[in-house]
Amino acid sequence: MSRPSSDRDVPGTLIGFEDVALGYRRRAVLSSLTFAVHENEFFGIVGANGSGKTTILRAMLGILVPLRGRIRYAGGATRRRFGYVPQRAFVDELFPLTALDIVLMGRYGLLPAGRRPGERDRRIAVEQLAHAGIGDLAASRFRDLSGGQKQRVLFARALASEPRVLLMDEPTDGMDLAGQQAILDLITRLRSETGITVVYVTHRLNELANFADRLLLLHDDRLRVGTVGELLTPAVLHEMYGVDARVERVAGRRVIVT
Repeated sequence: MSRPSSDRDVPGTLIGFEDVALGYRRRAVLSSLTFAVHENEFFGIVGANGSGKTTILRAMLGILVPLRGRIRYAGGATRRRFGYVPQRAFVDELFPLTALDIVLMGRYGLLPAGRRPGERDRRIAVEQLAHAGIGDLAASRFRDLSGGQKQRVLFARALASEPRVLLMDEPTDGMDLAGQQAILDLITRLRSETGITVVYVTHRLNELANFADRLLLLHDDRLRVGTVGELLTPAVLHEMYGVDARVERVAGRRVIVT
């Protein structure tokens, strides 16, 4: 994999990958990963299915140990302060759990061993459901909700853990355009209110063209890291994807046209 230019160790860096190789059973899936996620930013990771996006999230969460290199956590960004929003497909819907039950799960990592959630935990869970715009669904069964409502519940669960960094894995997968826009608008509002750092994984480059501060692009054996303005150019898009593309403005928004 081609190596990107290194991020400078700027003040406010929360997560730093230093020449990291990631893989399974000693077989590297990604190599020479050198980049940083900075405080308060919206950092997008964009690549096709199977490109290694979720592998990077697992490494950030400490679930996957690097085959080589080092991952640094600075500025108080310990893994205990991470909130994680998985793909809906990975949530077991067999149990008749309510939306509030699901969100309360976000509190478990903050509680002493053996202690059950108390009144304060329930109050925080209810507040986060309201924050996600679904406070009226607290008593509804999770499995009976629509796709967009389920994703908002998972979003509220992540926020209930009082995270400093929010990791989101294909959070709008399977949603229509209105649902995608609602989730991204929700993230934008949350960032403006709390200053939380967001790491957002998707296979849709257009989805983040108007929301992310910086991007990590993955395609085959190529990798590029930079600001949206630096990467969303015809030259870089051709280098990464081998297609002729242009970036246009439609109603004030960037749109990538191939």
